[in-house]
Amino acid sequence: MVEDILEAAAPAAEKLENFDGKIRLIGQYDADGINATAIAHEMLDRLGKEFEYEILKQLYEEDVERIAEEDEGLLLFVDIGSGQSDLIKKHIIEETDKEVIISDHHEPALDKEASEEVNKENTFIHMNPHFLGHDGGEAISAAGMTYLLAKAVDEDNYDLVQYALIGATGDVQKQEGEFMGLNKDIAQEAIDKEVVEKRKGLDLYGRTTKPLQKSLMYTTDPHLEGVSNNESGAIQLVKSAGLDIRENGSFRTLADLTEAEEKKLINAMIKRGYPVQRLLNDIYTLENGYEIDEFSTIINACGRLGMPRDGVKILLENDLELAEKISSKYGRKISSSLRYVEENKDNEDVVYEKDIGVIDGNSTIDADFIGTVTTITMSNGFFSSPVVMGVAEAEKEKVKISSRASKEVVEAGLNLGDVIGEICEELDGEGGGHNIAAGAKIPQDRKKDFIDALNSKISEEVTG
Repeated sequence: MVEDILEAAAPAAEKLENFDGKIRLIGQYDADGINATAIAHEMLDRLGKEFEYEILKQLYEEDVERIAEEDEGLLLFVDIGSGQSDLIKKHIIEETDKEVIISDHHEPALDKEASEEVNKENTFIHMNPHFLGHDGGEAISAAGMTYLLAKAVDEDNYDLVQYALIGATGDVQKQEGEFMGLNKDIAQEAIDKEVVEKRKGLDLYGRTTKPLQKSLMYTTDPHLEGVSNNESGAIQLVKSAGLDIRENGSFRTLADLTEAEEKKLINAMIKRGYPVQRLLNDIYTLENGYEIDEFSTIINACGRLGMPRDGVKILLENDLELAEKISSKYGRKISSSLRYVEENKDNEDVVYEKDIGVIDGNSTIDADFIGTVTTITMSNGFFSSPVVMGVAEAEKEKVKISSRASKEVVEAGLNLGDVIGEICEELDGEGGGHNIAAGAKIPQDRKKDFIDALNSKISEEVTG
């Protein structure tokens, strides 16, 4: 239940309501962070507060020092700040008269007791689910935490609940169609308030925006013989179900089908022996007509493309024309990155496989896209390894690592986040993550050491 978080949010809500000066809102640039920023933005706007906002990729020490010198008297960090709470204490709380609120779900640098000690004068309110015994990696996102803060400010902010779910989806806190942990309560509220609609259906990519045959041909996990990566085969499947590909001259999407028509398609797939059960999940549809997974991808794309403020605009203004432009631009960037992988599949300096599959994007694949490329190559069978990692050049003479594990090895006990964290400690890097997905940043000259270490550890843990 979320009541404990609502209770913990009460002091932050009171501070926001009573604060008369300028506020600075600082968010993180992924889907969760952009949604958390949108929630906080709307909450502050409804309170009539004077504020500015910025969205960062990372909160480095120099960022904390810069923010400490800004004009605003109250700083609100969302989806960022817990991991740097020690730096915020050092440069802001101890050296300025500014007040700080953190609404985050990442592992905190300062634990609950240390945070409470810093907050003796009510100038440092640190909201984090870990302090209440909840796993921030699975149970609730920063958007969820910030939504509950907005609710603590005013119950009428319930309409912002959709952003909490979009953020949770972006942070992989929805698996096999269902939200996990505290997100289940938030999702139920969204359904009860009729902010989102939930029903069982085929959980295919592009359900609400791509032509039906495209959604089918893009389905590679599970592989649909004769349909996956085969548009003509996908069209034949649709026709064999007795369905029309077009309606009023336009291609139909999966979402355009009636429930009866979708059942016909499902039956046609069952007749062909496809494992349809693996594709049936709870489908959450937003008020704007988008299915939540796809819309989360678009908001995430805004950050990846260096346009996070456009993500806030799309959310708060329901700018679907801009959303479509972002989606197209993102698709082209992903296609270009995947083409690089395909063209270098025989180049062992770029793409190779031992105990893990490796994609070395060098400077060709943008660091903001290496995670998406890794996820796609993990799911489409490009590698046979249980773990895939991608690496790309990042700022400050570092490289970004993005890794994914198969569901099978995770269920067998592998925690990729722990493995990545251990390697980072050994190699002067920073990183970690979830059991199925993790990332890191390490010095450029330690790239080979990292790959060798991950190979070795996966060999020990998975192959014995």
